[in-house]
Parts: sequence; structure tokens; C-alpha cells
Amino acid sequence: MALSQSTLSIRPATLEDARALATVLTHSFHHYQGTWGWLTPLLRLGVYEDLHHRLKQTKEHHACFVAAMQTATTQEIVGTVEVSVRYLSALAIAPAKAPYISNLAVNPQYRRLGIARKLLARCETQVRYWHYGSVALHVLENNEAAKQLYLSCGYDIKYAERPLSAWLLRRPRRLFVQKSLSP
Repeated sequence: MALSQSTLSIRPATLEDARALATVLTHSFHHYQGTWGWLTPLLRLGVYEDLHHRLKQTKEHHACFVAAMQTATTQEIVGTVEVSVRYLSALAIAPAKAPYISNLAVNPQYRRLGIARKLLARCETQVRYWHYGSVALHVLENNEAAKQLYLSCGYDIKYAERPLSAWLLRRPRRLFVQKSLSP
């Protein structure tokens, strides 16, 4: 599908968006098919409840944004992202709070159209508004498309986490990436 500037909007999420956002997140992060496909509705319900709870709360340093495709008659939620200020390392001697991006997801039918870049840019604008000079996130080591997106948007890989569970369960490591923001 072709994307034009006039049809895509990035806006704050509302409670009414929670169901559509849960669908986008579930289809982006959980790929169950065949005999395991029955799990998808349960996962979507869990994601919905968690997201609905976060959207109901008003926190000073938390924002959820949606990417919405507008046609003449309908609006379709095609992406989402959250940014919040949180402690990034519980193991640090003096942990500090910093802006952190999570749950960046774009409907698979709308990928590679620049939507994720626009969602990241909106988060960066919010972080500047909060008067922070950098923003961070995690990406799985084997997620090449996401790594290329972040690197092309100016994020730098700072380190790879080495949890015992990744080694024991043979799961990909998480990479901590960060971007310094100019004022």
C-alpha cells in the first residue's frame, strides 16, 4: 500500500485505541500459527488489559502514540510506540532514570513505509519536551530489520546484555541502543 503524508497521522493514543493497539502489538511480537494459533486471542486479551491499564493512568513521563491511516471513511491504527522515563539498570550502584522507548510495532502490512521512523521521531520530540538529552531502547540481537532502522536513525549500540537465561534457553541477546538528542 502506498503511503502519503496526508493519510498518516501520529497522535497520542486514547482508551478507544486500546483494542486496535493490542491487535497490532500481538501480531507484531507473537507469531503463533497452526496448533498454537489458539493462543493468539488469549495473548491479545492480556496485551489489551495491560495497555488499557497504562492508558487509564496519567503519568507525568509516559506517552503512548499511534500511527493512524486515514481514508475518506475510516481510520486504521497501523502502528504504536510508548516512551517513558524509568530506571534503566536496577543493578547499577546509583541507578538513574532516563527516557526509554518500548513496544514499537507496525502492522506487518504497513512495514517499510517509514511509519516506525515517524513513531521514533515523535518519541524523540516528546523526550526533548521533557528536557532530556538522550533516549534508549532494547532490540534483539537477531532482529536485523529493527537494528538497521535504529542505526539509520542515529542510535548507537552501547552493549549487549549477557543474561544467563539467554545462554541457557538459547535465546538472542538484547542490545541496548541509545541516541543523543540535539536541542
